[in-house]
Amino acid sequence: MVERLSISLDKTTKEKLERIVKHSGKSVSQVIRELIDLGYELGIVGVDVETLRAWVDYLAKRQHMILDVEHWRVIFSEIEKINSEEFWDQMVEIGLSHAVQYKLKGLDTVEKILKYVEKANWFEIKVERDGVYTLILNDLKIKRFVKTFLENVFKGQRLKAEISEGFGKLIVIC
Repeated sequence: MVERLSISLDKTTKEKLERIVKHSGKSVSQVIRELIDLGYELGIVGVDVETLRAWVDYLAKRQHMILDVEHWRVIFSEIEKINSEEFWDQMVEIGLSHAVQYKLKGLDTVEKILKYVEKANWFEIKVERDGVYTLILNDLKIKRFVKTFLENVFKGQRLKAEISEGFGKLIVIC
């Protein structure tokens, strides 16, 4: 049984809905049902809109990839064994280039950057107090990787932040 429902939309929301309908080739009713299904699934899993936007940003432009945590750990086990200075020099350059990319996205504070990168699942942020963050790493072997990357993102944006190492964590003070 189908129930008819009336809703009120502001002009901007109506225009967005019309663009989705036009782009998808589906009816308004079908698009709304699919959006409700998506919202329901995300709500059940507990994904917030900010995280979803970051994931779309990471993946939609095909500049990032999904990698199983087990693959991640094997790769970093090998990197730890090799300890190539060329690799670490390249990580510095990558951090500096991301500084520019992040700035263009409006990620121009230490906190905004940390919250954005947290969505990549490298670490979980614990806010200690204003300007002090503990990054709980998803694997001990990525400490140097994350630290090198973040130091150079901050450096590239001329953000003052000190990163200290703990066991399985990094402490960022700005």
